[in-house]
Amino acid sequence: MNRGNKGIIVALIVSVSAVLSGCSGNSDELDEKLTHTVKMSFINSLAYMADFHVSKRNISTGYTGLFDSKNIASSDVKANDISSVYNYSYDAINNMVNLGVKDSINANQEKRITTNLSNGNHLWVIAWESSGSSTLSAINKKQHNTPDVFNVRLFANGNYDVSVDDTAILTTEKGIVTDYLAVSNCANSLKVAGNTIDLCTGNISSSYLLVVDGNGKRVMTEE
Repeated sequence: MNRGNKGIIVALIVSVSAVLSGCSGNSDELDEKLTHTVKMSFINSLAYMADFHVSKRNISTGYTGLFDSKNIASSDVKANDISSVYNYSYDAINNMVNLGVKDSINANQEKRITTNLSNGNHLWVIAWESSGSSTLSAINKKQHNTPDVFNVRLFANGNYDVSVDDTAILTTEKGIVTDYLAVSNCANSLKVAGNTIDLCTGNISSSYLLVVDGNGKRVMTEE
């Protein structure tokens, strides 16, 4: 190979390296500027009206500032009720978020968790109580619409036997959402811990999340 060809090859290698280096730098800058968005709906199955808070998680500061007024995502959510949808945007390079709930009147009753977000998700953020202690859980909203039946998932604060048409189906696990169940009769097919769960306020063929306890249904919301 003559010197001229060698010079051309060297020049091409240098040029390609420069382009790749530039692309890498631009990609890093893009990651820092990229914004993702999720939706959140807050379910208050507590016995009192509550405020829900959301703030970016910072490793160095932890939960500091979570319950500041600027971080209120939904206020005065009534007991056994659901908030409107809240849109939350965050930097793609940090998908951790702090979630908190507190009594709207008695501000010293506060609970908090940290969770990771995925772009485009819609979360149910559930405030619930077990054995006199309140807590928070975040689960993904999910539809499973099947014709001619009520499609329901259960989120329970304890371990309860579940039956459909008097046939034992499963036992709930504390703080864990079940798979979908198909219920044909809205009035009395579904029972949790021996309590009949009325689904007749819903629409057949639609999907619902039920928050339940040992006394039956606390909240029912469409997925």
